[in-house]
Amino acid sequence: MPHSRINAARKLRQLLIESSPLIENYTRELCPDCTDVCCRQKHGIYRERDRNYLNALGTAIPARDPARPLDGPCEALGERGCTHPRWLRPFKCTWYFCEPIVLAMQDQPQRSTRALTAVMTEMIRLYDELGG
Repeated sequence: MPHSRINAARKLRQLLIESSPLIENYTRELCPDCTDVCCRQKHGIYRERDRNYLNALGTAIPARDPARPLDGPCEALGERGCTHPRWLRPFKCTWYFCEPIVLAMQDQPQRSTRALTAVMTEMIRLYDELGG
């Protein structure tokens, strides 16, 4: 495994851990009352870059139930949100924001939105470094 890929994965993991509280400020308020849950089985599939990321960290890829309907709720969706820590989720689960969350972000001071945007931009750059 190239050293640069391992470093990118470690940095990405740290950013995911650090940004999780920022994102959870929105999801904690909006997701429990949602009537059209975004967390579907098809979105929780680990893609090649997700697998590259977890392999670079030396972390096992969580098992998935292939019998679950892809349009059904994600098997990692628990009563209080995702059962996986943010750094272990497929990247799509981290960077996707539904319309209500985007609108809530727009209602916040620009400074906090810019900070989250900057972190997300760096995460995307690191994710791209993982190739695939």
